[in-house]
Amino acid sequence: MKKFLALFLLIQLLFSGMLMAQISQAELSEINQNRLSLNSNGMLVLGGWAVTNIAVGSIGMTQTSGTTRYFHQMNAAWNTVNLAIAGFGYYGLRNQSPDIGLSETISEFHSFERILLFNAGLNVGYMATGAYLWERGLRKDQDRLIGYGQSMILQGGFLLVFDSSLYLLSRRHSSRLIDSLESIQFNGTALSVSFGF
Repeated sequence: MKKFLALFLLIQLLFSGMLMAQISQAELSEINQNRLSLNSNGMLVLGGWAVTNIAVGSIGMTQTSGTTRYFHQMNAAWNTVNLAIAGFGYYGLRNQSPDIGLSETISEFHSFERILLFNAGLNVGYMATGAYLWERGLRKDQDRLIGYGQSMILQGGFLLVFDSSLYLLSRRHSSRLIDSLESIQFNGTALSVSFGF
């Protein structure tokens, strides 16, 4: 029994050392720094888009009339929300440390990528709602519905491209982490590690 216990402990030590060797803390910190940089840059892009739309929309709605006035009005209003999201997101990312553990890193990637996919679905909904408003405005001859609908299609389209691009870039960064864990498998009841010689 003592030999079995000693062998079991030896195997556990070997496996735990090999698991830790799959990715070093320095590599993990680099992956997290890249993740934080990508997300921060994404918030800067969103903030830049928002500020531009607020400025152009605010000027545009005072210089135009009809459908175009409502288009600019919705762009300015819509992007106040985008600016708030970008600001809070950027501020939150500035306070995060890249020195976190493996499970927390995986969780951060997973959560962020799920949010982006959910947002991509919402963006399609925004565009569909915009198309509905535009069509309804044409039928009822209402400039406000037409302008708001056109704006929602533009804003939803930008956000769809933005969220999809950020998702693909995040997946590229997370794939390095995932590749380092490919040799580890867990089927719910057993953990296995494969090694190439």
